Amino acid sequence: MAEHFPMGAYSAFPPYGFNMPMQTANGMYQMPPQTTMPMGSMTMPTPPGFGQPPQMQVVPKPKKKAKATPKKAAKKKPAKKKKPPKKKPVKKVPKPKLTKSGKKKKERDPLAPKRARTAFNFFLDAFREEYKITHPDVKGVVHCTKAGSEKWKTLVPAERTPYEEKAAAAREAYLKAKEEYINSGGPQKFKLAKGPPRPPTAYFVFLANFRKDRAASGAAPTSIKDVSKLAGQKWRELDPQDKVPYEQKAALAKAEYLKLKELSAEERVAAVGVKNPYAQFL
Repeated sequence: MAEHFPMGAYSAFPPYGFNMPMQTANGMYQMPPQTTMPMGSMTMPTPPGFGQPPQMQVVPKPKKKAKATPKKAAKKKPAKKKKPPKKKPVKKVPKPKLTKSGKKKKERDPLAPKRARTAFNFFLDAFREEYKITHPDVKGVVHCTKAGSEKWKTLVPAERTPYEEKAAAAREAYLKAKEEYINSGGPQKFKLAKGPPRPPTAYFVFLANFRKDRAASGAAPTSIKDVSKLAGQKWRELDPQDKVPYEQKAALAKAEYLKLKELSAEERVAAVGVKNPYAQFL
């Protein structure tokens, strides 16, 4: 425990009483003049600021640490989309030409004779030459054809006669050429060039024989529809054993079809000619 000494006792204990403040008559304390210590030659200087009110030491406020801004993550480059594999080009099959009624247009044999021209066709040829002279700025055939049609309607029978005579001669020449084309097997050759006709089934073999038997019996002629209806009813009434001969002929016709199918167009036409390749099985 620390010891307490009366006021003034500090002077008895150097250096506690040395240079200590002294009380004056008016009760105030006053610092004594600086003196030297009796011991040795060492002096004790008055510490600076002694007797003055202590100054508050200003403690600097700690600086706030700057918030570290989070680094933005580098944007990932979008993955490149894989290109789909190239599709093999599909061969475009031309669509079959259709007629106005929506039916498939029948393919014509290029060797077949063309249809005869009409009286109006011959008139339009002459009208077109005149129209070009009178209307040099008009292009295309639409306006010319329309004007020619209107002009044709106004012609009297006598004015149409020259064109009708030309049309009659053209028709006669067409019929003659058509007859020669058919007699030479033109239609049959054209069909065979594309492929052999389908072989008859067992029912069609029976139908061909049914028609022959009906004609030989002297039955009254009826329409093809009625004969086919009677043949169908008769075919359904036959026993399976009675159908065997027709099925065998149908099998032979199919074998002939496969044989012709393997031939080239020229060989097929030469082998068949103008006759029905399945006539022997009917």
